[in-house]
Amino acid sequence: MRPDVAGAAAHLRRPSGRSLVAAVTLLAVVTALGVTTVLPRPTVAGVLGLVVVAVCLAALYQTTRSESFTPVAVTFWAFVTVWVGFAPLLQIRDRRLPWPDLPLDQDYVSAQVILLFAVVAYWAGNTRRLPAPRPNTSPRSRVTIEKALTVTATAAVLAVVCLPMTGGLVVRFTSRDDLQRAITEAGLKSRQDLALLGLLSTFPAAVAAVALVLCLLCWRSRNFVGPKARSILLGTTAVAVLLNVIYNNPLSANRFAAFGVMLAAGLAIVPFERQRWRTLFSLGMLTGLAVLYPLANLFRNARSRGNLRLGLDAYYTWDFDGFQQTVNAVYHARVHGHTWGHHLVSALLFWVPRSWWEGKAIPAGNAVAAGRGYEFQNLALPFWAETYLEFAFVGVVVLFFFYGRLARRLDRALAATPAGLGTALTVTFAAFQIGLLRGPLGAQIPFVGAAFAVLVVGVLALPDPGWRLTRPPPPVDHGSTAAAPTGPKEMAHND
Repeated sequence: MRPDVAGAAAHLRRPSGRSLVAAVTLLAVVTALGVTTVLPRPTVAGVLGLVVVAVCLAALYQTTRSESFTPVAVTFWAFVTVWVGFAPLLQIRDRRLPWPDLPLDQDYVSAQVILLFAVVAYWAGNTRRLPAPRPNTSPRSRVTIEKALTVTATAAVLAVVCLPMTGGLVVRFTSRDDLQRAITEAGLKSRQDLALLGLLSTFPAAVAAVALVLCLLCWRSRNFVGPKARSILLGTTAVAVLLNVIYNNPLSANRFAAFGVMLAAGLAIVPFERQRWRTLFSLGMLTGLAVLYPLANLFRNARSRGNLRLGLDAYYTWDFDGFQQTVNAVYHARVHGHTWGHHLVSALLFWVPRSWWEGKAIPAGNAVAAGRGYEFQNLALPFWAETYLEFAFVGVVVLFFFYGRLARRLDRALAATPAGLGTALTVTFAAFQIGLLRGPLGAQIPFVGAAFAVLVVGVLALPDPGWRLTRPPPPVDHGSTAAAPTGPKEMAHND
């Protein structure tokens, strides 16, 4: 047998062995979870939850072992596995949900079916094969030092102007309660209209996050021209880091924004080309969501620190109320009917003041919590639950199928070189996707939507100032991917 054929055969045999080990491991994990969480008190909802965990773990393994790094898919599967996969198994077994209310046992199965079909539809859309990414040859869509410098300078100006109007610098390093109190005293927060608050607080934080991503992508591409450009990029990156320490630190910022910025920074600077690093990333996501996510309440306020629970006890707290809120959404839709896009359109048009749009919906999580009579209504609402509330069951299947396709396209765009808008969008979406999945969209989209808008404008719309700080990409030989020359003309041209 020829050496190349023998090598190919060995290459095909190796993944089969790994797949067998992975299948046995997955079966052992799911069996252990079934014995410890479902078997003591068997229910249909518990069995469906176990199926969700099995699907998520299988998909997470598949995406982790794919031919290239897929951060959007990995963060999706890791979050769903922990937040609404494992946690509900404990809650259903012990009949102990995070929020005390009248039980809605009759809607448990419906909630699990919605989630199961959402993840299956996402997986179906995400496994669709796409062509290899083309080299990024468009100067307009490239990430350059000039663009990173412009966005960072914009973020710095916004900080200088807006910080004094939103409580000052010191309050950003106290607590979220202190920041909200300062904002309220400044007259920026009312029940009717939060547009001014978003403009003065949320928008500068989003611009700072985008500035950091662009700077780190420049370092990853090493696209600076000479020592002067490198020094300019170093100073720009330092400013971007400082702005994020001010605006997106875990003491006063929403934890999904704070840890999303940290995750975006890691995804932007680390290429994750080796399989070892991709495996560690997936395991790190699972561990972080299972352990560090509830520990983030240490930064929130004194009350949260006093009520902090560790270990398995943390999975009965409001940090893992995704299953209960899905149940509440099923109840809300049955009693009040579906809303047919009202909350989604209101979330996408977050920048429109309520004084201009009297019928603008509040975040869907607040509406669902109010319908259940909760005193505290600023709660999560999983993306699939909000989709069901808006568009019924068929809407969940259709939307999550195309969501999976979108994630696939973004993950493929990450491999394009040099770094461009697609790379930046993938890094940003993968990092902040967890907040969108937790929901509700009306509470999460203002920050994430502003970041996406700034990213698109900053990369596509900013003119080239001609500073020549960024190294031009190497020329692309469009014939290099063709087959090997077979005739005299092709060989002569190749010589």
